[in-house]
Amino acid sequence: MNPLQRLMYGTARLPEGLRDSLRSEGIVLLAEALPGTVTFRRLKMPGQHASWKRTGIVATVALSAKRFVVYARRFKHIDVPVTEMNRYSVTAAERRPNQLAVTYDLGVTHPDWSGEVELRLRTDQAARITDLLRRYPQSHTP
Repeated sequence: MNPLQRLMYGTARLPEGLRDSLRSEGIVLLAEALPGTVTFRRLKMPGQHASWKRTGIVATVALSAKRFVVYARRFKHIDVPVTEMNRYSVTAAERRPNQLAVTYDLGVTHPDWSGEVELRLRTDQAARITDLLRRYPQSHTP
């Protein structure tokens, strides 16, 4: 990543505390510096409202034996137990070859916020990530 991209998008590296925590759980997959976009629909959060907003990002996707994490722009978009993705309204799919699409409801992770978020990340590991996530049994919400 060149210095201008690092300045605009951040490094996308996981904070050391989070990295250590995932390492202790057993990292299954770690994909860093993935270019892509984040799209917000019906965004409502303190100081921000938008019906539609898209921004370029560089992200990290991590999968441990216990958690699925997506980190971008110094913000932890997703940090959920892999067996609870349905409960947190998180989906991951390979929409196109080498493109991982991750969607979630912002209000589930931040009760004061609302909106739909879609991250589209370019990675040659998109199929592997979705395949690994499908292998985890999902608990169902009551």
